[in-house]
Amino acid sequence: MNRIHVLRIALLCVMSAGGIVGCSQARTYALNTDLAQASVEEAMQAWVNGETPDDLMPKIIVSDTEWKQGRKLASFEILEDDATTDGSNLHIRVKRKFLNEPVSSESTVKYIVSTSPAITIFPQQ
Repeated sequence: MNRIHVLRIALLCVMSAGGIVGCSQARTYALNTDLAQASVEEAMQAWVNGETPDDLMPKIIVSDTEWKQGRKLASFEILEDDATTDGSNLHIRVKRKFLNEPVSSESTVKYIVSTSPAITIFPQQ
């Protein structure tokens, strides 16, 4: 089992335990919006630089299937004007341009970013 899977399981256990102990209270974590945006910037730049999500751990936990499958990111643009928050998570769109196709391709994905209890970045499904 790799480190990402172990961290995900640990995070889910901690979150589940909190829910079991305080069933009548939903636990929310404060969002640091500036840290969330900076973390997305750092993660996307690491991808452009040829790093892997594992290279960012344990500081930032990123789960992006396309990155893990080896797609090469040429450039990105964070669309901050579209960013929203639910208080615990930042929902932010990133326009991505890839190189490893016969022709360069672009896509826009919305990431869900948390800063507490850990910095996590996951594409919205």
